[in-house]
Amino acid sequence: MIVALGIQVNAQDRSGILDAKEQSVGIATGVDYSIMPLQLTYKRGFDIGNYKFPFSAGLDVTVPVFNFDLNDIRVRITTEMTFLRKRNFEIRGGIDPVFVNLKMETETMSSLGLDFHLFTGFTNARWSTGMEVRYNTMFSTYIQHTDKYTDNVYEGAVDGWYKNTAANIRIGALVNYRVNKFDLFLRAGISKTGKFDDYLFVPSMYGIIGVNFRF
Repeated sequence: MIVALGIQVNAQDRSGILDAKEQSVGIATGVDYSIMPLQLTYKRGFDIGNYKFPFSAGLDVTVPVFNFDLNDIRVRITTEMTFLRKRNFEIRGGIDPVFVNLKMETETMSSLGLDFHLFTGFTNARWSTGMEVRYNTMFSTYIQHTDKYTDNVYEGAVDGWYKNTAANIRIGALVNYRVNKFDLFLRAGISKTGKFDDYLFVPSMYGIIGVNFRF
């Protein structure tokens, strides 16, 4: 039975990486930014001219599992390309535009930012494992205060755009295991807000588990 469930892939296929014209949809959850998220993704692989490695782009939509509300949402345009590949060793990464909307009793914050990510590790037809570094920054946020904020916190609060409102860095492991058309993955590590010399953690650890289906 184990043999019958063996992976059937071409020699050039790699776990966790889409070939040109290949697509995937996925779902994930875990612990992320102090909430349990529901993450839905779509990706597609592309050829870029004569570049020897495929490029992937897609959409990532994340909402909280509990207290579900579309006013609390993160939308990310995902990108990834391979920069270096030597046999099974490779370095790949991307820059993802991000929109985050968060509604609270005291204010609603709508943020625009960028997510920089880099993976360094080993990949073959079945496994992909290595270290992942992510840095995201919210360079502009529109804040709209509620009456509860002006009545109880600061009467002179001004609605409007504020710059450089948040930053987060993550260092962790990424493991991907491919079974036929399914990619099972786990990413986990430490997550820290602001600069390295800030001691504000939100939270100190993160862990996401999910599956992608290729077609």
